[in-house]
Amino acid sequence: MSDLWESTSMRSESKMRRLFELEGKVALITGASKGIGEAIARGMAEFGASVIVSSRNAEAIGQVAQAFRADGLEATAIAANMGRMEDIEHLVDQSVAAYGGLDIIV
Repeated sequence: MSDLWESTSMRSESKMRRLFELEGKVALITGASKGIGEAIARGMAEFGASVIVSSRNAEAIGQVAQAFRADGLEATAIAANMGRMEDIEHLVDQSVAAYGGLDIIV
């Protein structure tokens, strides 16, 4: 019975990976220092995206990116306040400079 369960589970995981494959994509996730934003960023990174994590708190976002990299995921931290246009412009400019473009913005 466990062989059947394992086989079914592996097929399901493979199907999910194909459905959500993000290899070669660049994702910018704001509000990523904790909670849902961090979870979204981790999920995208685990499915192959290079992620830029951002929030107002430079220290917190740096720790998130460091934790992702420790797990073998591609992550860059850029602090930005989404209420300030100059911060948004800087965030996008730095992201594009680092990765050549953006495919996903959350």
